[in-house]
Amino acid sequence: MIKSRQIAKALYDLNEEERFTPPSPGGASLAEKFLDFMKNTKLSAQIPAVLYHLEKIEKEAKEKKGVSIESAHELKGDTVKEIKNYLKAGEVDQTLKINKNLVAGFTAKWQGKFYDMSFATGLKKLEENIIK
Repeated sequence: MIKSRQIAKALYDLNEEERFTPPSPGGASLAEKFLDFMKNTKLSAQIPAVLYHLEKIEKEAKEKKGVSIESAHELKGDTVKEIKNYLKAGEVDQTLKINKNLVAGFTAKWQGKFYDMSFATGLKKLEENIIK
């Protein structure tokens, strides 16, 4: 049996391909084709799970394409802009998350690199320098 995650991944990939090709005149949309497929293969019960996985896949893709920033509290637009400038991230999309464990500062993921500018890491580095 086809798993809902597999269907969601295939649907996501088809949607990515369709973004770069013009639709055929009078042709059915990808959503219509998807619903027909699910109905014809008697997989309609999996539609909520497929949508759940599709949202997760989209979120993961957005994080890969953009910058992901975690902080202890909500960040203002100017602060986000300065962090992106520091990372040399330019005008890419960002994903903002709140992580109360950070206390202060931020962590960020950008282009496969992890940046830790949290207060706790700063204290650890200071402690290591003092002990040396």
